[in-house]
Amino acid sequence: MEQKPNFAAALPAVGGERIASASAEIVSPKPPPMFGLSADERGLYDHICQTLRLAGVEHMTAGMPIAIIVRTFADWLKASAECEEKGRTQTSKTGWATPTPWADDEKRLKMELGQWLPKACLTIPSLARVRKDTGEKGGQDDLFADLVNHAGTLPASASRH
Repeated sequence: MEQKPNFAAALPAVGGERIASASAEIVSPKPPPMFGLSADERGLYDHICQTLRLAGVEHMTAGMPIAIIVRTFADWLKASAECEEKGRTQTSKTGWATPTPWADDEKRLKMELGQWLPKACLTIPSLARVRKDTGEKGGQDDLFADLVNHAGTLPASASRH
């Protein structure tokens, strides 16, 4: 029962249309080479980056968190498959049932994914929050734009200094 995971499902659209980015095209980072992602993991990495590009979310500096998510997700898939194959509990000779080590791994990895996915804007609430915060403008904030605009609207009198 060797099934290859299907990563073709896209994130659901949140907030209507795509956000316009400040740059013409959003560029995805390359995965960090020290992770040594397998072909399946690289496929998931590319899928996540493509989904973020389509959603209009800039993620150029997110190579390492995305790689961690990919590795954690791949490990969770393995632990989940092992749970399906070998079961989630083991019974001792005295009749005491305890979780198997791979069931504990599955539970822990699922919790880790729950912490990492929002950080990479890969959950519906986190995507909605980014869309709300960035609005149509998107891109990175210009910290001094308001100050420069204010200074430009002042009367152009001679310098007092």
